Amino acid sequence: MSLQRKLGFITIFSIVTGNIIGSGLFFTPGELAAVAEAEWQVYFFWSLCGFIVLCGALTFAELSILLPRAGVMYHSLNEAYGPFAGFFQGWVQILISGPGSIAGVAIFFGELANQVLGIENNSLRLMWGALAILFFAIINLRGVEQGGKTQIVITTAKLTGILGLIIGAIFFASPIEWTPQTDVIASDVSIWSTMQFIGLGVGIVLFTYDGWADASHLAGEVKNPKKNLPLGIGIGVLTVMCIYLLINYAFLSVVSLEFMRDNPTIVATTVAEAAFGSAGVNVMQILIWISIFGATGGLVMSIPRLYYATVSDFKDDAAKTFMKPFFNALSYLSPKTSVPSGAIIYSAAMAIFFLLFFGTFANIVTFLMVPLQFINILIVSSIFILRPRLSKEGDFKTPLYPLVPLIFIITMSILIVSALIYKTEQSLYGIALSLTSIPVYLILKRAKNKA
Repeated sequence: MSLQRKLGFITIFSIVTGNIIGSGLFFTPGELAAVAEAEWQVYFFWSLCGFIVLCGALTFAELSILLPRAGVMYHSLNEAYGPFAGFFQGWVQILISGPGSIAGVAIFFGELANQVLGIENNSLRLMWGALAILFFAIINLRGVEQGGKTQIVITTAKLTGILGLIIGAIFFASPIEWTPQTDVIASDVSIWSTMQFIGLGVGIVLFTYDGWADASHLAGEVKNPKKNLPLGIGIGVLTVMCIYLLINYAFLSVVSLEFMRDNPTIVATTVAEAAFGSAGVNVMQILIWISIFGATGGLVMSIPRLYYATVSDFKDDAAKTFMKPFFNALSYLSPKTSVPSGAIIYSAAMAIFFLLFFGTFANIVTFLMVPLQFINILIVSSIFILRPRLSKEGDFKTPLYPLVPLIFIITMSILIVSALIYKTEQSLYGIALSLTSIPVYLILKRAKNKA
């Protein structure tokens, strides 16, 4: 039994855009305003981060063609750097970042659900998030086509709502006058301070592009992957970048940068009210709710495929150890639907546990940046090893190679150094948790050598 190739371009495009566009689209512009000193800098940061992500996404697209299987991240590291590299990234995803990502988005969904319903209750906030995870787990257990169709519907609704907000803000809203409540201190023009300024702005915006690589997990279930994967990933990222630039233009056509700086959490709802009246606030809340709902669904659909790919290669070795039941469960394919149902159930259960245990998004993800970006750097760098070995005539090639992957690698390396300097404690926590992969891998390797 194997995974079935049933997903087309529209599904991949929907997963890319749906996974990326979440709550950040509506809240990050206000946060960035605290850093930017002029409107051109807003567009600079959104464009720069979109370009960086596009460099990574195009490289991932080529890797997906070279290794068109479920869990491209795992297979690219495994083929390029050996089995431990593949297992390391898979273990970090299985144990920490996979369920943490789902739980973090679900927390936002629960908060917005309370706002839409006019309720202030922390327990209900967590309950709405858990129900969203359960809903998408059930949908995906029914088959990959059901999960894909659901993402298409939600992403369509999301993009339609965002387009409506952009049109309303640009053509129907009147600019809002605002007297700044905070003074902007002119930044130092030294090289070091400029690097800090750019690093801070990129760090704020880059998080809003998170989720761009998740569609590659589905490479083993894509029809005509040589065409649909690069098109779906590349056009998806470009579409998101255009939407982000347009939404910022729409916001700045109604409110000033000073307003955004003083009121970072209500920028979107203020613009919606200016465009559509008092009903616009409710519409805006529902739009954000749908956006986060779709992002949750995309993660619940894509992440279990990475689990499946990772544990399948170690299943036989784990059979000789106490970890046999765990590996068997994550590598189980449903005979009826051909989906990795064991991995779907595990990821949903762990995400709900993280949701209830940590309770806040910050507690879940702040300590994961260094290991996750390190993994992304390794994956992108694997193109230098795998292209000469696996590329065939007619395959998709990363444009402007090797410059494009190098831009991604250098930029992410700078961010890692910045995180280690300015967020040392949280970064060390993430590194320590990631290193638990070493004893697990050694146990599996010992079992394999005894065979």
